[in-house]
Amino acid sequence: MNTNLISLEDKYNLLTGRLFMYVNRYLAQKFKNNAVSLTREQWTILVQLWKHDGVSQQVIADETGRDKPSTTRLLDNLERDGYIVRKPDAHDRRLNLIFLTEKGKKAEKNIMKVANEALNDISVGLTAEEMQTVKNVFEKIYKNIDTAKS
Repeated sequence: MNTNLISLEDKYNLLTGRLFMYVNRYLAQKFKNNAVSLTREQWTILVQLWKHDGVSQQVIADETGRDKPSTTRLLDNLERDGYIVRKPDAHDRRLNLIFLTEKGKKAEKNIMKVANEALNDISVGLTAEEMQTVKNVFEKIYKNIDTAKS
């Protein structure tokens, strides 16, 4: 018997995101317990803006792996809650650039503290080498998906 083979059930759970579901639940609970009124999806949008403020909606969609309608919905909610503002691009009036408001900028420290605690909690016992392996595996899967879509 070959014990190196991943069972069909395990492969299914891995590739359909069972782990991601648990991570999302844990992060959502950490946010709730620490009075962070954001979803994980909203948080990923803010992370992109904390890295590069004043980018287009398309850049945010590409960086977060979302389609345009779901990105628009998330941005609408973040704008309604006062974290971001849309401003016309000075060079192309057809585009809106997304900027953090003062509230969005000030929120980074607390939100990232909670997110980092959650990510540290779920990676306890993993070595840097194991984390790099996980990253490499996911990058291969992303590449395979991109190749398969072509």
